[in-house]
Amino acid sequence: MPPRPTARPTRVLLATAVVAVVAMVAGCSSAAPVEGVDGSPREVGEMTRGYADVLRQLEKSSAPLERGSELEQQAIARFQALLGDFKAADFRSRVREVYAPGVWFNDTLKTIEGVEALEKYLGKSGDALEIGTVEFLDLVVSNGNYYFRWEMSLRFARFDRGTTHRSIGMSHVRFDRQGRVVLHQDFWDSSAGLFEHVPGLGWLLRRAKSQA
Repeated sequence: MPPRPTARPTRVLLATAVVAVVAMVAGCSSAAPVEGVDGSPREVGEMTRGYADVLRQLEKSSAPLERGSELEQQAIARFQALLGDFKAADFRSRVREVYAPGVWFNDTLKTIEGVEALEKYLGKSGDALEIGTVEFLDLVVSNGNYYFRWEMSLRFARFDRGTTHRSIGMSHVRFDRQGRVVLHQDFWDSSAGLFEHVPGLGWLLRRAKSQA
């Protein structure tokens, strides 16, 4: 009998990279992938459908800020100023000024509900960096939905030190009537923006992409 064909190298590399990514995310978060403000776990399915569900609920229940109003301009400015520098001395204290108590947040790495959990998560993210800045390049507004296009620059404190990595992406944001963020959904390539720069793991991801 002819020998059984072996798995393609690309598939093996990709599978290895996926497993490593999952382990990396779990290690960085030190918590369940989806958590509420009380720390209670969420089902995985809730993570995949949460964004659409929360968006529909907000569109039905909350009126958008008045376009061009001072409150809207202040809300936009606060959001951009906070995420503009993750290493600012008052970064953690300003999270609660920018985000509503019941905020729903997803950065493609983790889904979080509640400002208390979000403050801890963003604070830990900033602690892991030497440099963490976001330059906002464009803003589109439609029916209470704010789409921020940005370029992020990161320099990690624990690996690849001295090298600044840049990634592009977009954030979909909705504000409540007080100008606080109630929904924050990021869209970006976290593999290129983060994991490709992790020693060992980055090589696996680049090799898998080149052979796909």
